[in-house]
Amino acid sequence: MAQRAHDAEAEAALAIRLAAPTEAVMCAEPEPDRRAMREKARARDGVAEILLFTVGGERFGIDLAAVEEAIDLPPVHHVPEMPDAMLGVITVRGSLTSVYSPRHALGVAPSHGECALIFRRQRSRLALVIDDVDDARVVDLGHLREAPSGAAAGVVLGVVRQADVLCSLLDADAVLAACHVSSQPDLA
Repeated sequence: MAQRAHDAEAEAALAIRLAAPTEAVMCAEPEPDRRAMREKARARDGVAEILLFTVGGERFGIDLAAVEEAIDLPPVHHVPEMPDAMLGVITVRGSLTSVYSPRHALGVAPSHGECALIFRRQRSRLALVIDDVDDARVVDLGHLREAPSGAAAGVVLGVVRQADVLCSLLDADAVLAACHVSSQPDLA
């Protein structure tokens, strides 16, 4: 009888361990609503945590919650018949990650691109090549100004002054879409 109780406990413990990964997936945090940044920017209300970075000598900011991580750019491997904005693929933690240049979407000059911002969309990771990461800051959206005419339509939410430099606040989803990221296959 003691043996049966011990066996039942062992089976229950094993079932819990086997079920744990499934439960962890089911309890994972939902993907943040990135549309909230666009709405907050439109209303010019509240504050936002942004990641400041440079591309082609221009300073940009993007919703910090939209960025999974910023890394030094590893070697890029070219892929046959890739779209114009796609530079190739990199390996990030053992997973192939598509790499894109945001320069056309942002309307900036070509740059040397030594860093990458990593984004996660559903089950895939995507990277945008940037020149450098500056800092993470909290900005008051009440100080956000209209984007200048000619700025990347739909991509730039507005401009804000940061340390005596104007910074264009970007919509993460719009930048990724402009780089044709949404039409790419799942590589993760």
